[in-house]
Amino acid sequence: PCTHHPLEPRPPVTASFSQSEINAMNLIEVLSDQTIDLAVDAKNMDEVLERLVDVLIRAGVVTDRDIVLSDIRKREEVMSTGIGGGIAIPHAQSRGATRLAVALGRTSREIDFNSLDGRPVQLFFLVVGPEERGGYIRVLARISRLLYSGELQKSLGQIYENLCEFIVA
Repeated sequence: PCTHHPLEPRPPVTASFSQSEINAMNLIEVLSDQTIDLAVDAKNMDEVLERLVDVLIRAGVVTDRDIVLSDIRKREEVMSTGIGGGIAIPHAQSRGATRLAVALGRTSREIDFNSLDGRPVQLFFLVVGPEERGGYIRVLARISRLLYSGELQKSLGQIYENLCEFIVA
C-alpha cells in the first residue's frame, strides 16, 4: 500500500537499482506527481509524445528532448505501443534520459495511435530510461500486468472522477 501523502513532495528516484529492488519494482518508484498530466493538449501521436517528454524534462529525467523523441519514434516504427482498450505504453531506452521514469498522460480527445485493436487512445504511459540501467523491462511488465488485471484502469478512473469533483466543487 502507498503510504505517501499526495500533497507532500516525493523524493526523486535514484538512478540505479539493486537486483532485489528491480525484482520488487513498483510504479510509485518511477511515477511522481511531477510526471502526471491528466490534461495533455495534443491532436495526434507526435504531439502526445512531445508533451509527455516535456513532462519528463520538467521533472529532470530527460536531458535531451530530440534524442529521446527520436528513440521513442524508432520504437513506434517497429510496432505500435497502442496495446488496445484506449491505452498506449510508448517506451524507449535512451541516452537522453538520466534515470528510469514513467510519465502518465491523459488526453481529452481520442488520439489515433495505430493501436493493435484499431481503437483510439486517451491514456498514455511513457516509459523512458537510460540505455545502461536495469529495471526498464520490469516497469513495462508491471504496467502491463496492472492494465490487464483491470485494477489500474479502475483506480485511475476513480482518481479522475475524484479530481473532477474536487475541481468543480
